[in-house]
Amino acid sequence: PAVPTTVCFIIRQYLVHPGSAVVPSPNPPSGPWCPDGWVGYRGKCYYFSKAKENWNNSQSNCSALGASLAVIDSEQEMTFLLRYKGTVYHWVGLRREPSQSWKWFEVRGGGACAYLNDVGVSSSSCETEKNWICAKPDQYGKRKENSVEGMDKQ
Repeated sequence: PAVPTTVCFIIRQYLVHPGSAVVPSPNPPSGPWCPDGWVGYRGKCYYFSKAKENWNNSQSNCSALGASLAVIDSEQEMTFLLRYKGTVYHWVGLRREPSQSWKWFEVRGGGACAYLNDVGVSSSSCETEKNWICAKPDQYGKRKENSVEGMDKQ
């Protein structure tokens, strides 16, 4: 006879050891899960480089890590990045074409590539070497999405 799905779900929530009582399984991590050397904040993992590169090489380095230069989506994220990065300037994922204006945040400077300075976003020549910040979705969020998708498909 087929076992109801609900029963299977309940059974999977426990680790059963022969000759012992049923023990609840440990809870999965509740916060962000990021690789070693990365910092989690609000569903993203950030990597703050120790080395300096130009904007294009910084983006390539992020790509090699499965990420991209950090795109700042909110004031809270901006505040977090400014506090965490310290006094070192870091490239972020914002660039404009010469004939276009910046799309978000007030950007100071006359360059085509953006970086975080001590107080916000500024710009300079893309060839200038600076540290960089990579960002990618945290793995806990990905696992949660995948498990929900997997449940929908069953």
